[in-house]
Amino acid sequence: MDLEQLKAEWQELSKRVEKYETLNQQNTINMLQTRTISTKGKMEKYEIIFFAISVFYAIFLSCALFINTERLIANETIMVGIGVFVVAGAWQLYKILLLQKMKIDRCSVIELQKRALRYKALTFGRLIGGMILLIPTLILFYYFQRDLMPQELLLVTSAGALFGLAIGLKTFFSQWSNINQLITDLKELKHLDSSLG
Repeated sequence: MDLEQLKAEWQELSKRVEKYETLNQQNTINMLQTRTISTKGKMEKYEIIFFAISVFYAIFLSCALFINTERLIANETIMVGIGVFVVAGAWQLYKILLLQKMKIDRCSVIELQKRALRYKALTFGRLIGGMILLIPTLILFYYFQRDLMPQELLLVTSAGALFGLAIGLKTFFSQWSNINQLITDLKELKHLDSSLG
């Protein structure tokens, strides 16, 4: 084997390796895009479920307000509940619209990252805002119910509220994990895109 033939074979081998590396990177990009779409779908499902719950309870409480005789629940208490669920529903709807603007086939990876970080900030803001508003909401509830509800029923209601809070925090941390996974996948996509292009 002479030197020229060895150089030619080495160049051919080098081209094949480069071709396989490019193919491998493209497969990794496709896998990350699929995982990003899947994670975004989980996040949308979460928001849609909580939007539906908010709408259901706002309608349910509106009907309860219409037929309430104020023997067990004060109208003001129901109005506070309606207000909470209307605000929660509007917040969920806004986040759903934000998620739907995150189209992997239409947005650059940088734009997707910006929107994912904005969504993360809004999700954290909902947690903090919800916790802050929980206290005055409960104070209003107890204030309006002070003459109508026996002490035992108020304690059971408080236990139910704490149980609901625990469920809400569990689902929040699950959603937080999905958000972090999306952001990580987008960072990897950005890195791979920059190395290809």
